[in-house]
Amino acid sequence: MNKLKIAFVAALGVALVAFPSFAEGKSFGERNYDIGLTAGFWLPGTVSVHNDLMSDDFDKDAGLILKGFADMYIVPRFAIGAFASYSKSTLTVYGEPVDAAMYEAGIAFKPRFLLSPTVALKPGFNFGYRGMSAPDLGGDSDGDGMALDISAELQFDRFEGFLPHLEAGFLTQPVGGTDDVWISWAPIFYLGVGITF
Repeated sequence: MNKLKIAFVAALGVALVAFPSFAEGKSFGERNYDIGLTAGFWLPGTVSVHNDLMSDDFDKDAGLILKGFADMYIVPRFAIGAFASYSKSTLTVYGEPVDAAMYEAGIAFKPRFLLSPTVALKPGFNFGYRGMSAPDLGGDSDGDGMALDISAELQFDRFEGFLPHLEAGFLTQPVGGTDDVWISWAPIFYLGVGITF
């Protein structure tokens, strides 16, 4: 799992260096694609864990979330894209802190609404695959699940070549887990800031 984490961070680093050279530098109505990076916090929430022998809810602390996305506009105000994200947080499991990490990748559908000539709102419906790891639990603690997420980017057309944005949304997992337990959670919100090229 460490190799996957290193590869993910390296890809984000390359994106930060390389994407500005591909920046469109166009107004909202002229853009053919958006390539963006977001960093923020996944807020506290509750994670449900259950199997045939137990069913418990565990508190999740706030944690880091990093997200990259690439959206192609198939019509001027509607994009289909792909995303990848990494998040890290701490769960309290029977009184003990347990570090957990998640990796996520999937596809997104995003309309764009112009609020003014220099401000656009871009909500998104995102779904895909989520991988999970909690090495502190020992044994086979790696799992996977279905990611169903909602996002909303508020983009500001203030600079030549890139758009700063604010992003808010939630992550949810209706189904998933390990070989031993089911892991799911209702929407848990996140907040972030980023750059769209």
